Amino acid sequence: MKHLLITAITVSTLSSAAFAGSTTHMTSTPPSAPTHLFAANEVQYDLFGAYMVGKGPVHAGPLKDHGWGGGLGINYFFTEMLGVGADVTELHGVQNRSIGISHKTLTQGTGSVILRLPMEEYNIAPYGYVGGGITGRFGDGNLASVHAGLGVEYRLVPNSIGLFTDARWTYYGDAHGNGDMNNFQARAGIRFVF
Repeated sequence: MKHLLITAITVSTLSSAAFAGSTTHMTSTPPSAPTHLFAANEVQYDLFGAYMVGKGPVHAGPLKDHGWGGGLGINYFFTEMLGVGADVTELHGVQNRSIGISHKTLTQGTGSVILRLPMEEYNIAPYGYVGGGITGRFGDGNLASVHAGLGVEYRLVPNSIGLFTDARWTYYGDAHGNGDMNNFQARAGIRFVF
Protein backbone atom coordinates (compact mmCIF):
# COMPACT_ATOMS: atom_id res chain seq x y z
CA MET A 1 0.00 0.00 0.00
CA LYS A 2 2.91 2.30 0.77
CA HIS A 3 4.29 1.69 -2.71
CA LEU A 4 0.95 2.49 -4.28
CA LEU A 5 0.65 5.75 -2.34
CA ILE A 6 4.20 6.83 -3.22
CA THR A 7 3.62 5.96 -6.88
CA ALA A 8 0.35 7.95 -6.96
CA ILE A 9 1.99 11.03 -5.40
CA THR A 10 4.96 10.83 -7.80
CA VAL A 11 2.75 10.48 -10.88
CA SER A 12 0.47 13.31 -9.80
CA THR A 13 3.45 15.63 -9.10
CA LEU A 14 5.09 14.89 -12.43
CA SER A 15 1.87 15.23 -14.40
CA SER A 16 0.95 18.55 -12.79
CA ALA A 17 4.37 19.91 -13.76
CA ALA A 18 3.86 18.66 -17.33
CA PHE A 19 0.49 20.45 -17.66
CA ALA A 20 1.74 23.68 -16.13
CA GLY A 21 3.67 24.51 -19.31
CA SER A 22 6.69 26.68 -19.63
CA THR A 23 7.03 30.19 -18.30
CA THR A 24 7.14 33.06 -20.82
CA HIS A 25 7.63 36.73 -20.31
CA MET A 26 5.13 39.05 -22.05
CA THR A 27 6.53 42.37 -23.12
CA SER A 28 4.30 45.11 -24.41
CA THR A 29 5.36 47.88 -26.72
CA PRO A 30 3.74 51.24 -26.30
CA PRO A 31 1.42 52.20 -29.15
CA SER A 32 3.07 54.41 -31.74
CA ALA A 33 1.90 57.98 -32.12
CA PRO A 34 -0.63 58.47 -34.93
CA THR A 35 0.79 59.78 -38.20
CA HIS A 36 -0.78 63.07 -39.24
CA LEU A 37 -1.41 63.57 -42.93
CA PHE A 38 -1.01 67.34 -42.51
CA ALA A 39 1.74 67.95 -39.96
CA ALA A 40 3.44 70.86 -38.26
CA ASN A 41 6.93 71.84 -39.52
CA GLU A 42 5.96 70.62 -42.99
CA VAL A 43 7.83 71.81 -46.11
CA GLN A 44 5.97 71.55 -49.42
CA TYR A 45 7.18 71.98 -53.01
CA ASP A 46 4.54 72.74 -55.66
CA LEU A 47 4.55 72.17 -59.42
CA PHE A 48 1.42 73.55 -61.09
CA GLY A 49 -0.38 74.71 -64.19
CA ALA A 50 -2.07 78.12 -64.10
CA TYR A 51 -4.86 79.95 -65.93
CA MET A 52 -5.60 83.69 -65.69
CA VAL A 53 -8.84 85.34 -66.82
CA GLY A 54 -7.67 88.65 -68.24
CA LYS A 55 -10.93 90.40 -69.05
CA GLY A 56 -14.42 90.02 -67.71
CA PRO A 57 -17.58 92.12 -67.55
CA VAL A 58 -16.33 94.21 -64.61
CA HIS A 59 -12.58 93.63 -64.50
CA ALA A 60 -9.45 93.84 -66.59
CA GLY A 61 -6.07 92.44 -65.67
CA PRO A 62 -2.57 92.67 -67.14
CA LEU A 63 -3.59 90.26 -69.93
CA LYS A 64 -6.27 91.16 -72.50
CA ASP A 65 -8.08 87.82 -72.72
CA HIS A 66 -6.67 84.67 -71.15
CA GLY A 67 -3.27 83.62 -69.92
CA TRP A 68 -1.93 80.08 -69.66
CA GLY A 69 1.22 78.92 -67.95
CA GLY A 70 2.65 77.23 -64.92
CA GLY A 71 4.91 77.66 -61.98
CA LEU A 72 6.73 76.51 -58.88
CA GLY A 73 6.02 77.15 -55.23
CA ILE A 74 7.29 76.43 -51.74
CA ASN A 75 5.27 76.42 -48.50
CA TYR A 76 6.19 75.96 -44.85
CA PHE A 77 3.65 75.17 -42.11
CA PHE A 78 4.53 76.21 -38.55
CA THR A 79 1.54 74.25 -37.21
CA GLU A 80 -0.94 71.87 -38.81
CA MET A 81 -3.06 74.90 -39.69
CA LEU A 82 -0.84 77.98 -40.17
CA GLY A 83 1.82 78.42 -42.85
CA VAL A 84 3.49 80.75 -45.34
CA GLY A 85 4.15 80.25 -49.02
CA ALA A 86 5.85 81.78 -52.06
CA ASP A 87 5.35 80.99 -55.73
CA VAL A 88 6.52 82.09 -59.17
CA THR A 89 4.17 81.77 -62.16
CA GLU A 90 4.83 82.35 -65.88
CA LEU A 91 1.72 83.29 -67.89
CA HIS A 92 1.57 83.79 -71.64
CA GLY A 93 -1.16 85.82 -73.36
CA VAL A 94 -2.05 89.04 -75.17
CA GLN A 95 -1.20 92.07 -73.08
CA ASN A 96 -3.87 94.54 -71.86
CA ARG A 97 -4.15 97.67 -74.09
CA SER A 98 -3.31 99.97 -71.17
CA ILE A 99 0.14 98.30 -70.98
CA GLY A 100 0.68 97.36 -74.64
CA ILE A 101 -0.77 95.17 -77.41
CA SER A 102 1.53 92.22 -77.94
CA HIS A 103 1.92 88.62 -76.91
CA LYS A 104 3.81 88.64 -73.66
CA THR A 105 4.93 86.23 -71.04
CA LEU A 106 4.32 87.77 -67.64
CA THR A 107 6.14 86.64 -64.54
CA GLN A 108 4.21 86.73 -61.28
CA GLY A 109 5.93 86.37 -57.92
CA THR A 110 3.75 86.20 -54.81
CA GLY A 111 3.93 85.52 -51.09
CA SER A 112 1.03 84.34 -48.94
CA VAL A 113 -0.08 83.55 -45.40
CA ILE A 114 -2.03 80.25 -45.49
CA LEU A 115 -4.69 78.93 -43.11
CA ARG A 116 -5.69 75.30 -43.70
CA LEU A 117 -8.29 73.11 -41.98
CA PRO A 118 -7.14 69.47 -42.21
CA MET A 119 -9.88 66.82 -42.45
CA GLU A 120 -7.64 63.78 -42.06
CA GLU A 121 -10.45 61.22 -42.13
CA TYR A 122 -11.02 62.27 -45.78
CA ASN A 123 -7.34 62.99 -46.67
CA ILE A 124 -8.21 66.61 -47.58
CA ALA A 125 -7.38 70.05 -46.28
CA PRO A 126 -9.35 73.07 -47.49
CA TYR A 127 -7.32 76.27 -47.19
CA GLY A 128 -7.52 80.01 -47.60
CA TYR A 129 -4.70 82.47 -48.22
CA VAL A 130 -3.93 86.19 -48.53
CA GLY A 131 -0.81 87.95 -49.71
CA GLY A 132 0.85 90.20 -52.21
CA GLY A 133 3.31 90.22 -55.04
CA ILE A 134 4.67 91.63 -58.28
CA THR A 135 3.51 90.89 -61.83
CA GLY A 136 5.47 92.06 -64.84
CA ARG A 137 8.27 91.55 -67.32
CA PHE A 138 11.39 91.91 -65.16
CA GLY A 139 11.40 95.69 -64.68
CA ASP A 140 9.20 96.66 -67.65
CA GLY A 141 5.78 97.74 -66.40
CA ASN A 142 5.73 95.80 -63.14
CA LEU A 143 2.49 95.85 -61.17
CA ALA A 144 2.30 95.49 -57.40
CA SER A 145 -0.67 93.43 -56.23
CA VAL A 146 -2.60 91.96 -53.32
CA HIS A 147 -4.55 88.70 -53.52
CA ALA A 148 -6.90 86.40 -51.63
CA GLY A 149 -7.92 82.85 -52.51
CA LEU A 150 -9.38 79.48 -51.54
CA GLY A 151 -8.23 75.97 -52.35
CA VAL A 152 -8.20 72.32 -51.37
CA GLU A 153 -5.46 69.69 -51.15
CA TYR A 154 -5.91 65.91 -51.32
CA ARG A 155 -3.11 63.73 -49.92
CA LEU A 156 -2.46 60.70 -52.11
CA VAL A 157 0.41 59.47 -49.94
CA PRO A 158 0.61 60.60 -46.28
CA ASN A 159 3.41 63.11 -45.66
CA SER A 160 4.68 62.63 -49.20
CA ILE A 161 2.50 63.51 -52.24
CA GLY A 162 -0.69 65.52 -52.67
CA LEU A 163 -2.82 67.09 -55.39
CA PHE A 164 -4.13 70.64 -55.05
CA THR A 165 -6.25 73.22 -56.78
CA ASP A 166 -7.02 76.80 -55.83
CA ALA A 167 -8.37 80.07 -57.19
CA ARG A 168 -7.43 83.63 -56.30
CA TRP A 169 -8.57 87.14 -56.98
CA THR A 170 -5.71 89.60 -57.55
CA TYR A 171 -6.06 93.39 -57.30
CA TYR A 172 -3.50 95.72 -58.93
CA GLY A 173 -5.13 99.08 -58.12
CA ASP A 174 -5.30 102.01 -60.56
CA ALA A 175 -2.49 100.80 -62.78
CA HIS A 176 -1.32 103.21 -65.50
CA GLY A 177 -4.22 105.61 -64.79
CA ASN A 178 -6.77 103.33 -66.46
CA GLY A 179 -8.94 102.45 -63.48
CA ASP A 180 -8.91 99.42 -61.28
CA MET A 181 -7.08 96.39 -62.62
CA ASN A 182 -7.81 92.93 -61.23
CA ASN A 183 -8.16 89.35 -62.39
CA PHE A 184 -9.00 85.81 -61.37
CA GLN A 185 -6.45 83.03 -61.52
CA ALA A 186 -6.74 79.26 -61.03
CA ARG A 187 -3.98 76.74 -60.33
CA ALA A 188 -3.87 72.94 -60.23
CA GLY A 189 -0.88 70.77 -59.53
CA ILE A 190 1.08 68.26 -57.52
CA ARG A 191 2.57 68.89 -54.09
CA PHE A 192 5.64 67.12 -52.70
CA VAL A 193 5.71 67.10 -48.89
CA PHE A 194 8.78 66.77 -46.63
